[in-house]
Amino acid sequence: MGASLFAVLLVAVSLRVQASDGSPEVPDWLQTARVFLIDAYYPPMAPEMEFDAQALAETMEAMNVNTVRMATMGKYATIQGVRFTRHRDQGDRDLLAEMIAACKPRNIRVVPYISTGHKLAWSMVTEDYPEYAQRTRPDGGPQHSHMFVGEDHGTICWNTPYRQAFMDLVEHVVRDYDVAGVYFDTWRPHYFWPGMKVCYCGGCKKGFQEATGQMLPWREDSKDYTARELALIERYHQWYADVLAEILHEVRRLVKSHKDIPLIYNINNPQKITAEDPRIIEAMDAFLYERGRTMLERVEGISLARSMGMHIWPYVGTYGNWPRAIYDGYNYQQQIFTSTMFTGAPIMAQPHAYVNHPQYRRYVTYPFGVLAANEHNLAGFENYPYVAVVYGYQDPPGFGRKANWDRKVDARSATLGAFAACLYGHVQVSSVHETILDQPERLGRYKVLYLAGAPRLSKSRIENIKRFVGAGGGLVTSYAASLYDAEARRRERFALEELTRVVPMKPRGEVARIMRSYVVMVGGPSDLYMLARPGAEAFDGYWANRLVPLWFYEPVKVLEGGSVAMDIVTGDGRRAFLPGVVLSRYGKGRVAYMASCLESLFQTDNMDVLGKLIRTLVKTVAPEPAPYELQAPAGLLCNMTVNGNRRVLHMTNWTGNKFERMLTKEYYLAPVEDVVLRVRLPENERIRSVGTFVVGPSKRRDLDGAVEITFPRIEAYQAVHLELE
Repeated sequence: MGASLFAVLLVAVSLRVQASDGSPEVPDWLQTARVFLIDAYYPPMAPEMEFDAQALAETMEAMNVNTVRMATMGKYATIQGVRFTRHRDQGDRDLLAEMIAACKPRNIRVVPYISTGHKLAWSMVTEDYPEYAQRTRPDGGPQHSHMFVGEDHGTICWNTPYRQAFMDLVEHVVRDYDVAGVYFDTWRPHYFWPGMKVCYCGGCKKGFQEATGQMLPWREDSKDYTARELALIERYHQWYADVLAEILHEVRRLVKSHKDIPLIYNINNPQKITAEDPRIIEAMDAFLYERGRTMLERVEGISLARSMGMHIWPYVGTYGNWPRAIYDGYNYQQQIFTSTMFTGAPIMAQPHAYVNHPQYRRYVTYPFGVLAANEHNLAGFENYPYVAVVYGYQDPPGFGRKANWDRKVDARSATLGAFAACLYGHVQVSSVHETILDQPERLGRYKVLYLAGAPRLSKSRIENIKRFVGAGGGLVTSYAASLYDAEARRRERFALEELTRVVPMKPRGEVARIMRSYVVMVGGPSDLYMLARPGAEAFDGYWANRLVPLWFYEPVKVLEGGSVAMDIVTGDGRRAFLPGVVLSRYGKGRVAYMASCLESLFQTDNMDVLGKLIRTLVKTVAPEPAPYELQAPAGLLCNMTVNGNRRVLHMTNWTGNKFERMLTKEYYLAPVEDVVLRVRLPENERIRSVGTFVVGPSKRRDLDGAVEITFPRIEAYQAVHLELE
């Protein structure tokens, strides 16, 4: 991402954060929505028309759904009065109107899906409206491909009459239908285009030439393009992205001119947030994730979006190959609870089969019912800011390392591992977007900043981190964090050296010999560990004489002001030869540097000692105790949310397939017993009321500055809500 676009991203994030603080632009129902997704690319709208709005609305009402995302377009249009072809079986039916008529008496909101640059039915773009088509070559036609059942698809281009037809569809839907919001597919340039991703329609050729004075190059074989021609194609891609951003902002103005309703779009997954065109983020009010991945990645991704002030709808489940039957069990139920506990709003990815396949409805009906009864303790809440782990997935050159059995070091496993160590150890944690480092007021809300991997650190970000720590914040860094600049180039010294009090060293003599002979990626006699120094602050008791497996590491030496708490030692003889953990102070704050990327190893191996070490570093630098303590297995995920003087502690049980594989079904959920939750009260605050989301036995005990609640048993989920005076 270029510097100018990144600056726009910062502005976009700032705008979104401001908009999320109570303005009408982002209503609370985005956060409390319980959503069914009805697409028109597969049954009941393809290959035959089998859609029954009344049956679907009755099903949603029975399952405690309060919002439906209803297609206005798939292979074909589902509504009347637009310049897009309808399904051959549809006749004069208007499916969006039918859905609204069936839902409104049941208080179910309708959010229309508007296909955005998506492929359309082949007959539509070659016979009915051939002027919409992308031209994959001069004087050629659209890309031909199959997608799901029924007719094949063809690609379209925005620089054709498709643009005006799309705008007219948007205006028709927003002006003439009773809708609560608008959902767009992804705002992606050259969506589904093949090859070099160039269109040779008249609009593209003329528009690009007028904008640049250049002709679009064409070669039959992509290997034949010259360097100059490849540069022109890249320039064309940038120009096309500018065109799409202009269209989007025109769409936003159009929507808001008719109704003050939110705009939602598909960003697909958390990794795309960082790479997304910031102009797209600026124009939108909420994200949708198509991929939930593991339970851990689900909550991390939701937290990331919420840290930007954006509401987020993560899929529950994914698109499957069997849309007429549903056999999902506790995996769906717990995905719903887990999405909600981090203030996301769950959307069921492929739910229509519940109409005629009711046996498994209970796995959705029950969690949606719990959430429906407690909406007042969900709306307007955000994650309590305590530990902020800066999200990362892009590796600068030379950063990533691979070893045996899928073990590795990279930015994705490092940041996810840091987040996981806190989450599994019941430390209040948020995954945050890197732009938080540009906004001191946002950063200052957190108590501990955790930098794993290789975050992009500009000069201004470095100064903001210094101010954060100097004012009393805690900082944890590891491995090569701050050894790369904003352009992903490796530095000679740590950018945060003034805080961490370590510098890279070039191994010589005995240190170099040990580093050649003793390695971390295989077992056997060449083993390496970290070992706490006797009497080291915060490293007594459990850590005394305890070997901690080492992973890939940076050789460093300690500067004045740094104190070695753990050494890197050889397995034989426990010979210390490098610093492993260094503690220091900066202003009013405290800093911990860990030379090894143990977060990545924890992510693959889930070794308890590694998780405890990461949490020890957090606890050591934290300026105040954690907002709660939880005595429970790691499988009971916990998160605190806050809204003014109210707190909600969510606890979701995932003792089934806790380290979830994609698409794995679960039909048994082991209860968690003897759970003890202790919530620390703010100074001079008292409790006005305490309650739970799920009815069941519990015991309250008031302590000095805290309240303790014991649960003999938690089945699937429990939440405690507290109101302070």
